[in-house]
Amino acid sequence: MSTGERVCWVLTLVGAGMATAPFVAEEALAPMGSGRFAMAFFGAIMGLSCFICTFLFRSLNRVRRELLAGRGLLVKWNYTDEEWRAFAGEEYRAQSGSKNKLLWFTAIFMIGVTIFYVVRDPGSGLVVGAVLLVCWVLAWIAARATLRSTAVAQGGASPEVRIGRDGLLIGDEMHIWRGWGNSFSKCELRDGPPRQLAICYLVPAGRGMVLRPQVVHVPVPAAHEAEAADVMRQLQT
Repeated sequence: MSTGERVCWVLTLVGAGMATAPFVAEEALAPMGSGRFAMAFFGAIMGLSCFICTFLFRSLNRVRRELLAGRGLLVKWNYTDEEWRAFAGEEYRAQSGSKNKLLWFTAIFMIGVTIFYVVRDPGSGLVVGAVLLVCWVLAWIAARATLRSTAVAQGGASPEVRIGRDGLLIGDEMHIWRGWGNSFSKCELRDGPPRQLAICYLVPAGRGMVLRPQVVHVPVPAAHEAEAADVMRQLQT
């Protein structure tokens, strides 16, 4: 079992406890008033989300093991430190801008929901607003932590890249496009510097499980353009 699976199981149990506590210990939590139901709602959402994520981490771990074992491997690349630093700088700026836009959109949406509930019921609306604020702060922390870990990982020694038919591994960073609802979309060879393979795959997201495109960029080492073109052809066939 991977670390991600273990963390998700722990958070699932915590969420289940938060969701059931207002009903199991009703008298003890009575001073919280309507806050009990906000806690139950938040716990139910967290528990269910983390329960689903355990299976996602299991799929990721399976593809990771196959790539490391060389099964279904299309190419394995290594880079000079100069090549990797040139790629990492551009990638960090692109990811930072994307996450900031998403956080601003989420904040505006949550403010609108809070105002709606405050107008209808000021007491309950403030509780809803507090819960949403906690959720937004957790999302902000997660985004900052992701960017920081990406910067640390990409700012160190150049990693090894393994690309397979079902996914790729960039150092410790995993992407899968076949399995768990994900599906491969397209692959392009883009000019640089450095030249990059842009692999686009679709990920189910939202209440309606709409397929949302996600793009991962893989720098092409010098003198390996022919290999990159061959990988692009094999992924698209």
